[in-house]
Amino acid sequence: MYRLIVKYWKYSLFVLLVGTAGLSFLQTGMVSKAGIARYFEAFYYSLSLFIIGGLDIGLPSGGSSITLTLLWICYFLAPLVTLSVVYQVIQEKVLSRFAPRFKNHSVVCGLGRNGKLIYDLIKEHESKNHRIVVIEKDENNPRSVYLRKSRTTWWLKDDFTLLPVLRRASVHKAKRVYITTNLDLTNLNALVMIQGMQDRRKDLKTYFHLGNLGLHDIWQQSFLKDPIYAGVKIFNGYQVVTRRLYRRWVLERKYLDSGGNILIILGYGQFGQMLFNHLANDKDRQTHDDIVVVTRRLNIDLKKRKFQWAQEHAAMGCFIHNPIEGDVHTSDMWEILARIIRDSKKNAILFLCRDNDMENLELAVNMKLGGPDELRRATIFCRLYSHTAREINDILEKSITPEQSRDIVIFPMQEELKEAFHEELFD
Repeated sequence: MYRLIVKYWKYSLFVLLVGTAGLSFLQTGMVSKAGIARYFEAFYYSLSLFIIGGLDIGLPSGGSSITLTLLWICYFLAPLVTLSVVYQVIQEKVLSRFAPRFKNHSVVCGLGRNGKLIYDLIKEHESKNHRIVVIEKDENNPRSVYLRKSRTTWWLKDDFTLLPVLRRASVHKAKRVYITTNLDLTNLNALVMIQGMQDRRKDLKTYFHLGNLGLHDIWQQSFLKDPIYAGVKIFNGYQVVTRRLYRRWVLERKYLDSGGNILIILGYGQFGQMLFNHLANDKDRQTHDDIVVVTRRLNIDLKKRKFQWAQEHAAMGCFIHNPIEGDVHTSDMWEILARIIRDSKKNAILFLCRDNDMENLELAVNMKLGGPDELRRATIFCRLYSHTAREINDILEKSITPEQSRDIVIFPMQEELKEAFHEELFD
């Protein structure tokens, strides 16, 4: 209820003012009609206040002090609500059609998960007067309130894959452009249009997100060597953040055992795939490790080809098991994993990689409290995107399994991704 009121506060305020003014008019001598007609007259008077109708109705009089006070408040607030609506309409329907003459500004194409973090980084590391153009066509974007309030941000509610839209955003005069969505073809289409602008500034830096790792090598070895793509850099949010998970959390904090480890990935979406890539291809591996992937669904062709290829090209001493399909919440799956860990006789590390924070956290807690001994003794890395990840980690360290030698490790993905973007995109 509270969220609805916040979202539609202007409508809520309008209804509140109409109701308050109407009831107050009924308590004064300003309503002259009798019977049911007096209610219509009071309602008409209350609506008139929104167009400064108080000049014709007259000033509040003929009622109690409380009634008159409420009417005076309505007399002032109602016109202000009208003015705010008129200003918003002018801003969105008229002023937004005129492109400001920005130079040396930043342009963020898309305001999803990556775009939000990059936008925050720009605000943090550029000067207070630095201009930002955000091209995001979703008017209900969660960041819409902040975008409207920022005096240095122009929100262009349109499609950044259209050349006229990029022109309106003055992309050709920008300092940096960030193309951030998870749609590779969309990003590439925008990149080609930007780099093809004849009047584009020579020192423009363009960063574009590319999810397909196979395309990374192709672009690095071919297109990016063309002078027209000078100043272009590829980035991948999941790649940089999973690299940090493996390098800075698993390796540097010494969670690996010199006698060998069995690394189990639960969930094989983009995050899980990128983590698998780092685990399987660590050229500095010094232990004989097993890798197990558990997923609810997996394409048969991927099962036959991708994992066989990964096994053939895996780094020293790494054995990749055939992927396991099934529900990770069932006791049967837990027994399968426990048996694999028991047979391997290796140090077990689990990575909960699904996009749903609460499912990851619930699974980790349930495994620790009610799972087989092999899972209870395992180290569990639980991926949480929520900004409260560190607070949750502190709570779990103190309460969930105080008597066990190993506990649940919360990986704060949002914070780590933001730091990774700072290193990758803000040199």
